[in-house]
Amino acid sequence: MARCTETPAQPIDQPARPKAQQPAAAPPVVGRDEFEEALAAQVVLEKEVTRANDRASAARRRLPMVEVPDYEFTGEEGPVRLSELFAGRYLLLVQNVMYGTDWDEGCPSCTWAVDNLPANTGRMDEEEISFAMISEAPIDKLSAWREKQGWPQTWVSSAGTGYHGDWGWTLTSADGGYSGPVPGYSYFLLRDGKVYLTYATYARGTEAILPVAHVMDRTVYGRQQDWEDSPDGWPQYPTYG
Repeated sequence: MARCTETPAQPIDQPARPKAQQPAAAPPVVGRDEFEEALAAQVVLEKEVTRANDRASAARRRLPMVEVPDYEFTGEEGPVRLSELFAGRYLLLVQNVMYGTDWDEGCPSCTWAVDNLPANTGRMDEEEISFAMISEAPIDKLSAWREKQGWPQTWVSSAGTGYHGDWGWTLTSADGGYSGPVPGYSYFLLRDGKVYLTYATYARGTEAILPVAHVMDRTVYGRQQDWEDSPDGWPQYPTYG
């Protein structure tokens, strides 16, 4: 997922379709045996990635944890404690959605990420994982954007709390660089009435739970973004962010 680093200018209604026209470039055509040989070599590479992911996951399960204040956020119906976002479960995934206090709309990239969430979030409930979103903007702005996008997920405002600044979800630059919210995910554990942060990820680490990005990666043209290493003639567009 790309990072939104400025106030979005256009609402997200009808996404542009620059990829609607089929590209002229295509892979070379070979016989079945040559294709199967090339595919088998690719599978070897992907198994290496799978094993590396398994090792990273094993290390992640061995991370320590740190206690987090039970912040009092603002929800649509009033104050909501961080611990209340667990909704009776003991695991909580928070998407830190970029929506600055003075923005009129949510970050397009973060909006796309929310749209990537499972259609049936009840599957996470079955695993005792609750989900919520947290942003700096006032709750009335968040509620309006949530309704516009048709999202059912819980979304609370951290305005008036130290949450974003305390945990690095808002940057403050003294040298003219970017100042404002940044996107990412926080994973929490509720234990003996206290909230603990067990893992957090940002930048390209957020891609792990973006299924559309992984689907695109496995198509012949990939994501069609200008940072990708693709064959000559493959379509590539500027990366948002």
